[in-house]
Amino acid sequence: METTNSFRKKLLIIGILAIFAVSALIMGFSTVLAKDVNLIVDGEEEVISTYANTVEDFLISEDIELSKDEAVFPTKDTEITDGMDIKIAKYKTITLKIGDNEEKKKVLSETIDDLMEELGIELDEHDVVTTKPANEIVDKGIVGIERVDKKQFSKTEEIPYESEVIENDEMYQGETKVVQVGVKGEQIHTMQNIFVNDKLVSIENLDTEVVKEPVKEIVHKGTKEVEGLNGKKVKKVIVMQATAYDPSAGSKTAMGTRARVGAVAVDPKVIPLGSKLYIESMDGFPTYGYATAEDTGGAIKGNRIDLFYSTNSQALKFGRRNVKVYVLD
Repeated sequence: METTNSFRKKLLIIGILAIFAVSALIMGFSTVLAKDVNLIVDGEEEVISTYANTVEDFLISEDIELSKDEAVFPTKDTEITDGMDIKIAKYKTITLKIGDNEEKKKVLSETIDDLMEELGIELDEHDVVTTKPANEIVDKGIVGIERVDKKQFSKTEEIPYESEVIENDEMYQGETKVVQVGVKGEQIHTMQNIFVNDKLVSIENLDTEVVKEPVKEIVHKGTKEVEGLNGKKVKKVIVMQATAYDPSAGSKTAMGTRARVGAVAVDPKVIPLGSKLYIESMDGFPTYGYATAEDTGGAIKGNRIDLFYSTNSQALKFGRRNVKVYVLD
């Protein structure tokens, strides 16, 4: 009899322990299923644990009814997640301006980020949002969005070369010589067009890279005084390629003067007609001497000069050679 009572007591204890274990398990499982949400009503926030699956279920479970001027955000069919915000507020009517487009919108959001999410507007990293009043979203307020687009492009530009003139006492006054040819450089600009609402508003230079350095032009300028020119001042000295012609080419010059020794043909763009000259040989051939630029010729272009000789044999003997031409005052 005592053995039976002892056995019954043990069974009762085991049963009680089992009930406690099952209750603890159920309570723990239920705790896992519960989610905390932040309920925000007119700016006031409260954390509520709920077993609801959707925002609509949450409103029902909390016995919350919305007036005709109120709305909930996010929408009622939104699934409940742990830590989410559920906002109940009265609608605000705002003026939304996107570029040149303007429309009225009823919204609940208090912040710009929430407003963009509520209206389903995606912003690019360069877009600019402004509000009136500043930094607030209020009833009858204005929210403006400027769509900003930045597009980069490259622009190649020449770099002009510098010129340096060096005096040379071994060259005659008026004589110049290029000893180093100038070469233009090259640089690449990284540019950026900025468009606001598809309109170009500015162009920026983001970076400049020199890809080719310019080469300086170096010119030697003569300082040596010219001797044997009867004290006449030399305006400039030009090394020219010379040829020769004779009376068979005609008896009159382009200036209407008589063709003769000392009357030479030039390119008027290089040496003006009527200029007084002194023509010096550079290779030992007898120097032509004083002359006047009075004639022209179809083949006499640039640094070319044609010297008149009185006979065809003299002209042929001269042939073609370089001479130094002094242009006199």
